[in-house]
Amino acid sequence: MVGGYFVVQGRADDTMNLGGIKTSSVEIERVCDQADENVLETAAISVTPVNGGPEQLAIFVVLKKESKSEPIKLKMKFSGAIHSNLNPLFKVSYVKIVPEFPRTASNKLLRRVLRDKLQQELSVLSRL
Repeated sequence: MVGGYFVVQGRADDTMNLGGIKTSSVEIERVCDQADENVLETAAISVTPVNGGPEQLAIFVVLKKESKSEPIKLKMKFSGAIHSNLNPLFKVSYVKIVPEFPRTASNKLLRRVLRDKLQQELSVLSRL
């Protein structure tokens, strides 16, 4: 609540169930965007493991121009930021650096495309 008013920061359909706890992807993204100075933008999604089980948290990252970073280091930073600012039970399972996010003509982030892409990659890896 800001100044006696509620501020809506995401849609109800942008929620995920992580370990039985419903959370908004926007909340996670806000924390992760501030976790590292090289991060331009993040997109948080949840994916179901190939062999079943609870949803796992995946974070896609677009870095600022001329910035370098490694997914493993970002994963540690994001995990620490989420642990201290949101919920210590949330665990970052995957971090993937991408050049840009898929968007609609009105500039809405297409989380479904990111989720499908990661789900496909995990499916291929599980067959190896």
